Amino acid sequence: MASFGSRITTQRLTAVKRLAPALTDATPVLGVVDYNILDQLIQLVHDTYAEDWFQPAVSVGTMALPGVLEHFRARGIGVQTRTAVELEIARHSGYSLHEIVHNAPVKTPSQLQELTDAALSFSISNFAELTRVDELLRDAADYDGAIGLQVTPQASADDNATTFAHVGIGLRDHRKDLIEVFLERPWLTQLHVSFDTPPTTLQQTAEQVAAVYQFAEDIEHAVGGPRIRGLHFSAGDAVQQTTDDCDPVLDNHRFVHQAMIPDLIRGKYDFTIDFSGFLTSQAGMILARVEYTKDLDGRMIAVVHADAQPHPDMTRVVVFDDDGHPKDDFQQYYYDVAGPNGLVAQSVPLPAVKEGDTLAILDVGASTFGARAGFSAPVYGIRADGLLTESSVLAPGHSVRDLAKAAGIYQPEKLLH
Repeated sequence: MASFGSRITTQRLTAVKRLAPALTDATPVLGVVDYNILDQLIQLVHDTYAEDWFQPAVSVGTMALPGVLEHFRARGIGVQTRTAVELEIARHSGYSLHEIVHNAPVKTPSQLQELTDAALSFSISNFAELTRVDELLRDAADYDGAIGLQVTPQASADDNATTFAHVGIGLRDHRKDLIEVFLERPWLTQLHVSFDTPPTTLQQTAEQVAAVYQFAEDIEHAVGGPRIRGLHFSAGDAVQQTTDDCDPVLDNHRFVHQAMIPDLIRGKYDFTIDFSGFLTSQAGMILARVEYTKDLDGRMIAVVHADAQPHPDMTRVVVFDDDGHPKDDFQQYYYDVAGPNGLVAQSVPLPAVKEGDTLAILDVGASTFGARAGFSAPVYGIRADGLLTESSVLAPGHSVRDLAKAAGIYQPEKLLH
């Protein structure tokens, strides 16, 4: 049986061959979401965490394409939102209110009213917001929703990364106050955990999960019985971006957490974990036509119309000819790939690149198609047997005229007078 990595590689070849002809002067760059890879990643998560108490989720901030969110929902993947816009996208993508976990760190009084009226699962991000919710829930015994406090673990006293955290209430700063909050409010039944500075290793993730798990235990001890029903984690998933083969990634994720928190797997609490990075990263790529090649300061540069990537030194790129066939020249050169606003990739080994070639920029699903990403090119969905028949276009893209119009209201005459 072919490995997971080899299946991804084969599927990518099929996708590029079918979509490379869509790259034209009018559309020199486009996005791709591979549904076969999505399904394989979803199955890996379900196989690794098969227990009923575990709910994998994606965030709309990472993946905002309705056609993809609908696909996730149909396969048992939950959703997390952090803004009013993301909440609307989730609702219009078919998620019912009880399937959405809303972790917005800031809400107006009217937004809080709407959340409580709808009995939505949401988090309270600070003590001032807690006071506002107290006023809205004067008859909290009849409230049908699930409300929690958003906390920042502050797991290590020596780790100053949490100094820059701004989301939620710090456990180390306000532990006693938070215990009092739960004693006085029986309608608080969840903890929403935000890693504002995402952990860089599984051990760091598990340390913060352990800190919150212990806090949940402290709450139950203080109130004298079961109270916390759900723990929601909005980051800290496992992302593989250096190779196509990610079979062991989730196994390691479970092993490290189970080793550091043995009681975690017993199912005392329901867990929702945002696996957006793992579930979307490898399924998304950008195809960009090479407009020019040049050299500068001894570096070979391929110039494309794609936007800069956040970590160009880690970006993986594969080169194809203009018909979508892979270029497998034995001789490799180190290229920088540059877009109109910065580096897409840095020092990537590629066969000789020429104008008109197609570059596949890999592993972009976790950062390119989110609600805040602003990706303006068309996005296509694809399967191994070709384009999706009804929803092949997941987003139509925006023309230069569309983007210029969206910039604001043009009033040159007013400025002159």
